[in-house]
Amino acid sequence: MKPLQTRVEAHQLERAAAMLKVLAHPKRLAIVDLLGRTKGGKEARLSVTEIYQALDLPQAIASQHLITLKDRGVLQSSKVGTKIYYGLAVPQLLKIVDLLEDYAVRA
Repeated sequence: MKPLQTRVEAHQLERAAAMLKVLAHPKRLAIVDLLGRTKGGKEARLSVTEIYQALDLPQAIASQHLITLKDRGVLQSSKVGTKIYYGLAVPQLLKIVDLLEDYAVRA
């Protein structure tokens, strides 16, 4: 098989590396995992309150991570009344979370 740099363009490698940097935090991985859990075959869309309570995080910390994930294109949000709901913008990232989980269990 050809080396990665000959199969993928340089700008694509940069984009992939930037995504890995965004995910390189345990709390952000936990948020992606939480939002990736299926509800009737669909990814979850949860409010900020539901997210910080489910992960036992202070609200301010959860909000910072949510903003980072949204700004980097990992999450999307929608406002309903006074609540903001978050969901995965890139559901394929769950494959990375699953691989990391398999790795962590074996290590």
